Amino acid sequence: MIILDLRWTILTILLIGLTIAGVMVWLIGQISRRRPTAIDWPQQAASALERAPFGLLIADGHNGYVYANPHAVRLFELNAASGPWPAATWVDALRQDCGALWEEIATAGRYRAIALDGERWIHWWVTAVSGAEHPLYVVFFQETTAQHRAEQSANRLFSDLSHELRTPIATLLTHLEVLRLPTLSDEQRHQSIDIMQAEAQRMSRLIHTLLELNRLQVGQEIERRPVDLLEVAEAAIAQMRPRAQDKNISLTLEAHAPLDLILGDAEKIKQVLLNLIDNALKYGRPGDRVALSLQQQASGVDCAVIDTGPGIPAQHLPHITRRFYRGAATDREGLGLGLALVKEILHHHQSHLQITSRAEGDETGTQVRFTLPRLPEEDGG
Repeated sequence: MIILDLRWTILTILLIGLTIAGVMVWLIGQISRRRPTAIDWPQQAASALERAPFGLLIADGHNGYVYANPHAVRLFELNAASGPWPAATWVDALRQDCGALWEEIATAGRYRAIALDGERWIHWWVTAVSGAEHPLYVVFFQETTAQHRAEQSANRLFSDLSHELRTPIATLLTHLEVLRLPTLSDEQRHQSIDIMQAEAQRMSRLIHTLLELNRLQVGQEIERRPVDLLEVAEAAIAQMRPRAQDKNISLTLEAHAPLDLILGDAEKIKQVLLNLIDNALKYGRPGDRVALSLQQQASGVDCAVIDTGPGIPAQHLPHITRRFYRGAATDREGLGLGLALVKEILHHHQSHLQITSRAEGDETGTQVRFTLPRLPEEDGG
């Protein structure tokens, strides 16, 4: 896994700032005698700043900004390339940095990381322009939302792994010690080896699933091709039927052909169906029924896994797609990642889960539904 180091981002911003600072000093000499509302940029410098892949603001103290390049206008959602400050929380932070710079007459500038709207993150470096009659500041910034999300995801991944691997590692260490006992019988030795193998396989599945979930959550793109959903569903049913037979649970596929092709990743869609069917079988009882239903709708294909199992208590429904949530049945074997992974895969297919369940009364069961958008028609088709 690649760990992003924001120090390189900071260094990039600083180098850009130092390069353009010389141009700024010369320009400010022309505007320091008045408080301008616009700047006459030399044509070449203006052209370069208009195309720059980073944001640039020239702030006129607390009053507003006298220049914002197109990158800054888009990121901050400004109305124009110059004007008064908008009503936004980031403006207060920038004013604080500017005020501190003017009072300290600091030459090194000030650096800050800040969230724009709770989802987008930026890093800026602001420096005061010396020699100006009125306070003027140059602000360079870059959006770092992707880096921020990657760091958060990596931290969450390491935290989850360290927590979830603690128990199986302890089990392995215990049985390694058991195998060293001189009085151990052959039966006890085989039992310990079987337990160690099961724990090792569980650790392998956990790491693989967590890495896959982590990649999806940080925005990894999935392959998109036309998919015959009926073919994928038939393969999923065939794979899960032996397990259903072992548990004496009826497993059926209900589909009304023809179905529209959908655009997506066939393997990941199959993974969704396998996870949902596996959940229904895992908690099902002998004699229960599980059905995979495919129905053509105007917007795409409606998919549902419907079972007559014990159902999910209402207090657990809002939380069951969270990582490692096992509130509905903590005594059942599982990683607690299946529905979290399903949710992310469907998000990448512009779809989402709808889960309803009944855990009380004579007729219990769960329905998990989602709709996969149909393959867009070609222009002129």
